[in-house]
Amino acid sequence: MQNEGMTSRTTRIRIVAVLGIVAAWLIGAVVVRLGLDWADTFPYSTASEMRYLAVAAVALVIAIGGSVASVLVSRQAGAARKRQP
Repeated sequence: MQNEGMTSRTTRIRIVAVLGIVAAWLIGAVVVRLGLDWADTFPYSTASEMRYLAVAAVALVIAIGGSVASVLVSRQAGAARKRQP
């Protein structure tokens, strides 16, 4: 049995997955903030609503896509760990 220090490999994989999910949502929040600042540089019109929706959609795609990617990478790392003797 190897001494792996304070945390096991599985715990580290989970921590990295959670940090990846949090990072994805933070990046999505930054996209919303910057996108709304950009959208507000134009005079208000009916097209403004479409810009707001586009910004929200892009932010959700980034947040959800980053979360899914983080989970898949952590699962792959966990599967690689199980294959090692």
